[in-house]
Amino acid sequence: MRWIINIMISSMIFFPDKVFYETPAQYDLTSEDVVITTEDGVKIHGWFLDADQPKGALLFLHGNAGNISGRVYKAQGWVERGFSVFLLDYRGYGKSEGEIKHEDDIYRDAKAGFNWLRESKKFPLSKIILYGESLGSNPAIRLGAENRVNSVVLEAPYTSFVDLAPIHYPVMPKPLSRMLLKDFELSNTRHIESLKSPLFILHGTRDETCPYAMGEELFDKAPEPKGFFSVTNGAHNDLPMTAGRDYWDKPAEFVSNRL
Repeated sequence: MRWIINIMISSMIFFPDKVFYETPAQYDLTSEDVVITTEDGVKIHGWFLDADQPKGALLFLHGNAGNISGRVYKAQGWVERGFSVFLLDYRGYGKSEGEIKHEDDIYRDAKAGFNWLRESKKFPLSKIILYGESLGSNPAIRLGAENRVNSVVLEAPYTSFVDLAPIHYPVMPKPLSRMLLKDFELSNTRHIESLKSPLFILHGTRDETCPYAMGEELFDKAPEPKGFFSVTNGAHNDLPMTAGRDYWDKPAEFVSNRL
């Protein structure tokens, strides 16, 4: 019964796309096709975008829809500011194999990308930035609670999927959400207080998907040092357009101060 529930829940949470709509070459970015194997034997794909004499490397963990091709323009802003970027697709997204059956699958994928930056690209912890976009905030926080990296940057994060469920599915009370989401709780609240790394959050005040108050709650519970960029009138998917250059400048300044 549990596997049937998980299939149903997974289809309501994850919206992977196999089609690439944009490529690094369209942005004049130098890229390397990367295929790595997770600890449970799944081959996942990503693009490594190398900056000229990089200050550090950013592991970009994207949200629940699309794939890495929809985040190239976000990565470009970081490359322009001197940071290499590893855009990673979770299992089932883009060219990555497999499918997500448990919240730990996303963490395993992120951990494989993190280890690749350390072992293959030789970036020290002090020069690695974990960037979590929405869904990606969970593996970013978990890795940042286990490793003292340069910084953890979260874009439009949430407290947990149990908290989100009643907002998007009002007929689903929290006790039912907790039961159905047993394997997909994706609780950021559980891990945020254990962060070993500096935290920066950017969140739109009109976020219709992950309420702004959730970003504030995570920020309040996180240890110092930390920073928060409130994007006035920003929604969930328009922060680069609404914030303009500050979308990159604010977190990049926070990160650079720790290099």
